[in-house]
Amino acid sequence: MRIRGLFPFRRYTLPGFIILLLLIALVLMSLRVKQRKGVEFLDALMMELCSPFQKGSTFVIKTVQGVFEEYIFLIHLQRENGMLKQKVIELQQENHLMREIALSNERFQKLLEFREKISSTVIAAEVIGQDPSSWFKSLTINKGEKDKVQKGMAVISPEGAVGQILKTAPHHSTVLLITDYNSAIDTIVQRTRAKAIVEGKGENQCQLKYLLRTEEVAIGDIVVTSGLNGNFPKGLMVGEIRKVERVSQGSFQYAELVPSVDLTKLEEVLIIIESSLPPQEEKGKKVKKTPGGSRKGK
Repeated sequence: MRIRGLFPFRRYTLPGFIILLLLIALVLMSLRVKQRKGVEFLDALMMELCSPFQKGSTFVIKTVQGVFEEYIFLIHLQRENGMLKQKVIELQQENHLMREIALSNERFQKLLEFREKISSTVIAAEVIGQDPSSWFKSLTINKGEKDKVQKGMAVISPEGAVGQILKTAPHHSTVLLITDYNSAIDTIVQRTRAKAIVEGKGENQCQLKYLLRTEEVAIGDIVVTSGLNGNFPKGLMVGEIRKVERVSQGSFQYAELVPSVDLTKLEEVLIIIESSLPPQEEKGKKVKKTPGGSRKGK
């Protein structure tokens, strides 16, 4: 028989050691009950033996507790971070809204100032839609028959002529822009007083038709309304000439102009409900009483 077989407890060193400690603890507890003073040395010895285990267990407990608290803290921090991000988004939206309101107030203030300068009766309208077609140039406004809007009325802005009312509904209307191929406005060249008809050409461009070849016009000349058709007041800016072609034959010359109003960015417009006549026409329409008592107009 080998010597190792004589010591079978070596195979179970750790369990045997634990069992031995438990037996010692039981013995000490029984001795403490019988005689307290005689076991002080053994108590001190047990404290020394158990302290490392208590220290280790305390360290493990504190480590686990710290990890758990850190995890809870991270959860709260993440939640708070999400709330702050949402608050930032709300403040940004509020800032954009306030900026849009400020810009809208500036445009309306500009409309009011322009409204005070003209003698015609006008109402303000908001653009709520544009025709997406490349063939027709029109937009929809939020004023209609209930607001005394009628077909043919002029639509303007502080920058100049916009178009004319094409169709009406009780609360909405369609505006035919001056760039549409079916639009035509009586105008004059501001510098030379040459008369012409501004017709739409699409793509934010217009052309001057029936402009006599003998008239002097140049690139950069301003074109304004003549007031002859009665819809648009006289002197309202229409656009600026950007191209002139004088042909060798014929009675007319060709010219192109760019509208003074950026029709693609319109948000508010004015509709002329009643256009005031020029002073000469007002005076000519006054009724005068003759010496014989009859009335006639000049």
